[in-house]
Amino acid sequence: MAETTEDLIAVTAQTVADWLDAGEVVLVDVRETKEYDLEHIAGALLMPLSELDADVFPVLGDKKLVLHCAIGKRSAAAGRMLLKAGHAQVLHMEGGLTAWKAAGLPVEEAIADHAAQEKVAPLFLCPTPGAVLREEYLTPNGLSPEALAGKIGVAVSTLTRLIAGERPVDAELSLRLARYFSTAADFWLQLQIEHDIERTRHALGETIRGAIRPRAA
Repeated sequence: MAETTEDLIAVTAQTVADWLDAGEVVLVDVRETKEYDLEHIAGALLMPLSELDADVFPVLGDKKLVLHCAIGKRSAAAGRMLLKAGHAQVLHMEGGLTAWKAAGLPVEEAIADHAAQEKVAPLFLCPTPGAVLREEYLTPNGLSPEALAGKIGVAVSTLTRLIAGERPVDAELSLRLARYFSTAADFWLQLQIEHDIERTRHALGETIRGAIRPRAA
């Protein structure tokens, strides 16, 4: 590891590669979508710096969080934003993708033949509430949607559609899930908000930034 600056820790590309192989890290690419589409590290999640909102950035659990960009400047800026917003230890990859390739580490590249190219879909940090429900609450506890529906007093179709990403969480469902799983009352609504904001940023963020000028103080 390199020296720590303002509590932002820089790690080498090889260290990040080792952590990825061991499944110990969440790697976040803060470059823009067009850069990501051209080439990216396999398994890296996309969260462009231009769209990053530190206040709604999700907590990622026990795994290390490492940010990276092209040469390390944007990832350092993003890391300091997250630290200032109160996030726990944040790391960034020193030298960015340039250092990664210089170390002989692999990247996934766009297909040269643009006629046959399939656009690389960005990966997202904020899952649907249904995915969280399935992966963190139902599966670990051996619960089926049918069993949970009976315990919280909703139709089975409500949960199956939620898990499939076909319906959002509303206030009532958030309260019912919170009561059963002993979470904060707004926990499930916050998951929905983070998911919706992230998708909308990717779809409309650039259009909104171009069309609306911030109000002067």
